[in-house]
Amino acid sequence: MATVSCPKCNTITSQGGFPVWTIIVSICAFPVGLLALLAGRKPTVCGSCGFTWQA
Repeated sequence: MATVSCPKCNTITSQGGFPVWTIIVSICAFPVGLLALLAGRKPTVCGSCGFTWQA
């Protein structure tokens, strides 16, 4: 998991990942299932201040 810094408080936090269903669909329906990865990542939430953003 990648780490990023919060734009609000500059605390290091983990970047949001993909939802589980997108990974399962992309594996089971390969190569067409790779389009499921276009659904996007989960938003990143800072553990310190609670700020949410798309990283």
